[in-house]
Amino acid sequence: MFISSRRLGFIGVCLFVLMLAVPSMAQNRTVRGKVTEKDNEKPIANASIEIRNRNPSGPSYNIKTDKRGNYVYMGLPRGDYYIIVRAEGFAPQYKAVRPTIQEANVNDFQLNPGNKDDKIGIDFTPEELAKMRQEAAKAKERQSVSGEVKQLFDDGLALSKEGNYSEAIEKFKAALERDPEQANILGNMADAYSKLGKNEEALEAYKQAIAIKPDAPELYTNMGAVLNNMGKIEESQEAFKKAATLNPEGSAQSSYNIGVTMYNNGKTAEAAEAFKQAIAADPNYAEAYYLLGMCLSGNLDTMKEAIAALKKYIEIGKKPDQVDTAKAIIETLEASMKK
Repeated sequence: MFISSRRLGFIGVCLFVLMLAVPSMAQNRTVRGKVTEKDNEKPIANASIEIRNRNPSGPSYNIKTDKRGNYVYMGLPRGDYYIIVRAEGFAPQYKAVRPTIQEANVNDFQLNPGNKDDKIGIDFTPEELAKMRQEAAKAKERQSVSGEVKQLFDDGLALSKEGNYSEAIEKFKAALERDPEQANILGNMADAYSKLGKNEEALEAYKQAIAIKPDAPELYTNMGAVLNNMGKIEESQEAFKKAATLNPEGSAQSSYNIGVTMYNNGKTAEAAEAFKQAIAADPNYAEAYYLLGMCLSGNLDTMKEAIAALKKYIEIGKKPDQVDTAKAIIETLEASMKK
């Protein structure tokens, strides 16, 4: 069949136009998917979708899911991307993708409850990733010896209860050789040292335990008692105050401990204030009433207050010998006030 030169020219123009159109069509890469809750597959609306170019200098794109949890983005340039999903009340997730022009790249996400602002793997620095790997390896190693460590620890506790503190310490040391980052073991070893009167060793063990678990108020409380035994009054008070800060509900005990420290060092006025703080935190703290009464009984101006504190102790106190002492002191104070 004869084709005119004019028609051939027209076909050539059409082919040229199609060739020019190919790069534009190549841009039509699409990603889509659905975001749901993992527990019940309920759609998550308004979730943030970040399509992040894996080339730091390349463009990235942000969209949100609709009310059915669906998302779609068309017209992605060729390249490698991360699709990152964040939604309020859920832990973030991400996937690595390479969209093509042949078909839409489908990526569904099922989110677990959590904090949407948590870091994801691609956000960590090489240093952070290395540290995480080290911690994971350490955790795996600890897991492998956990049974042995527990047995040694339990043996140490049993020996401590029997009063065999030196033997208990050896068990605790053996446990720590296998897992040195056990604050609880260090705390119990410190207590055993304290029972033996080895305050320096006890203090060092408490410091090591606190370095591992700095938010444990009981470690500061027990360390404060050791410091008091060593005559380090200011350091002792600081330890008790730290315990109170970490555990406001236990502030009565911490104030009482401070009061005992001051009382044992003859600072009755300071001790009385600490016992008052303990009573303010716990109006039924019997021992605080008893020692408050003792602190106030030596001053004529505070004798009435002392009698009131001791009477309260008689009312709620549990130690018969101290109840008898309180009654005797009240009788003496009342006689003195009549003169």
